[in-house]
Amino acid sequence: MPKKEVSKKEEETIKKDVVKEIKDKVLSEVNKEIKNSIMENTKKYKEDLRVELLEDVNSEVADLVKKEEKRILKGKNASIFKRDVIISLLFALILYFGYCLYDVKYFNFMKSECERNGNCSITENNSNLNGENKEQVSEIVKDKDWYIEHFGDLLEKTKLSLNADSVSAYYLYSTDRKVSEMKSSILLNLAYNSLSSKSIKTNSVNITVEGEELKNAFEALFGSLVNYKPTSFSYNCLNFKYSEDKDRYTAENNKCETSNNKILEEIEDMYEEGDVLYIITNATIYNESENSFYTFDNLYEPEVTGVTENDVKENARRLNRYQYQFKKNEDAYYLDSIIKLK
Repeated sequence: MPKKEVSKKEEETIKKDVVKEIKDKVLSEVNKEIKNSIMENTKKYKEDLRVELLEDVNSEVADLVKKEEKRILKGKNASIFKRDVIISLLFALILYFGYCLYDVKYFNFMKSECERNGNCSITENNSNLNGENKEQVSEIVKDKDWYIEHFGDLLEKTKLSLNADSVSAYYLYSTDRKVSEMKSSILLNLAYNSLSSKSIKTNSVNITVEGEELKNAFEALFGSLVNYKPTSFSYNCLNFKYSEDKDRYTAENNKCETSNNKILEEIEDMYEEGDVLYIITNATIYNESENSFYTFDNLYEPEVTGVTENDVKENARRLNRYQYQFKKNEDAYYLDSIIKLK
């Protein structure tokens, strides 16, 4: 049977289908290539954009850090400048007030007596009528050491020798005392303390002092007998009784028991103003068993602990302080009063 011939219309249809298929395939390939190209370009663009943004960010951060450093450094310099200005102003104020205090002679109390009087080391040049053979004459420097050397015995003569465990031992140190106001027993104790050993008669039973001897010592110490009244008195552990018939003071010759308490007193300064000689002292009660210093203001609580009796000077600021006043009369000095300074 002979093949059926394909119609022209069918042939055209087939050609159209083939062309379309080819076209679709080509378009598919083209789209695929375009898509791949776009994706690659997009990735590259993203990477370039990321690097560029990172560089910009790093640059901005670096600029901000530098600006902050400058701001902090500027603030720090300003603070340092303000501090220096304040310190300079305070220093200037201190110098100004120091000068004001110096100008009103506030610091004169720190000077010794000779410095206050201006005679510590005065040198005068004396010449003869023709102005030849000049010689230098230096006046005596009357400082603390000079006064202690020449008048230090005055304090020894006016030190009470009483039992430190006795209430009467603190009488002289409790407040200001003028000689005219002191008890007769205290004045006799001071007079007895200045007696020479020849004036005191001692045997195994008694210790005796003639009334005349004690009266002379009293007058030598206080300058007169106005306040002299014969009466009983104590000296350390010795209790003297006065006999009016014999005009004699007598005490049993007892051996004094050793006490843990001892009154210590040291000279801090000595100077003279007008006809009055001043002796400044530091005093305390030393308890040997406790190694402690007590003040006369508090006999129950130690003021300083862990000390020896040689440590009075180092602890003077915490102890009691007194001023002894001796009035001058015909080149001799006589006790007038004892002032409690602290």
